[in-house]
Amino acid sequence: MAYRSVPLLSSFVLLIPLACGTQDPGADSSAVSGGSSSSSGSVSATSEASTSGVTPTSQGGSSNGTTTSGTTTGLDSSGPFGTDDGPIFDLNVPDMPDGTVPLTDIGVVITADNAYAFGYGTEDEMSNYFGGVAAVLASEIFSCGSGPEEYTVPAEDTAQYLYIVSYADNATTQGVIGQFRRLSKMPDGTPGEVVYTGDEGWEVCATGVDYGSGDPTPPLEVVNEQIELCNMANTDPTTTSQGWVDEVGTSLGALAVGETNETPYAGGPQVGNEFPLVCQTLIDEQARWMWFNWDPDNIMWPAQSPFIYPGGAGNPMHDFMIFRLAADSVPQPPAG
Repeated sequence: MAYRSVPLLSSFVLLIPLACGTQDPGADSSAVSGGSSSSSGSVSATSEASTSGVTPTSQGGSSNGTTTSGTTTGLDSSGPFGTDDGPIFDLNVPDMPDGTVPLTDIGVVITADNAYAFGYGTEDEMSNYFGGVAAVLASEIFSCGSGPEEYTVPAEDTAQYLYIVSYADNATTQGVIGQFRRLSKMPDGTPGEVVYTGDEGWEVCATGVDYGSGDPTPPLEVVNEQIELCNMANTDPTTTSQGWVDEVGTSLGALAVGETNETPYAGGPQVGNEFPLVCQTLIDEQARWMWFNWDPDNIMWPAQSPFIYPGGAGNPMHDFMIFRLAADSVPQPPAG
């Protein structure tokens, strides 16, 4: 497998595996699921995703100009979530003067069908943005070799909220899936509890700003404009979610939470079973697919599916989407 080394912010480098086959989620997924490292299955193109944005680029950065912010790692099957050894308690995490434990780095793994960008910042804006990844092949979404991407959010950075920006390719299926975990300060220390996509605390805002196949990733200034509008919650109710919504949602929309990453694939996208398994050495079985339900009164998963493109003209799903999670929802590692 060949890799392309691409500069991110300042000295950051993200290794992107070069695609070596053509695959389709609708075909046999055995080559790209369940921990398999194969990315050369005999299936065809997953959808008509944008080839622009296949390589993540960094827009923005930490306000102190350091070169430790938002680093990404290669696709090591061990991931950023600990080691293969048994639990070892971290006995050397010092308490702050007020008795609290200092924050630690957050390890992140994400993949999306088909395009996404990851970032973090405050409630008002994203200050660190790494976008974007636009998968063209099924292996670039699901496989261990070229699927999920890994990031690290340094503890010293301002990360009140973690954000995922995603948009559809107007074909077949759409969704994001991933997991987040605070790392121990000790090399072999026990990390914190994992938070998955689909867990309590996630919100989504459907911006109604249409990005699709062939479009570049939304730039940081556009994303931050939309975060401000999402916070104001006074956008067009016919084309947006009119602010942040959780799984309960409103009549204008809701966070859609779908199948887990342990659901056997029936061989092709269908309502209630939309996605092949993602590499389980990188994303755990408990992670759930997320998207936006633009008509919760009539689309009730798993009887109906907000993860399958409905067809029609315009932008029926109201994307691009911005998903967010408060960083303090990600638990600290054990202190002893």
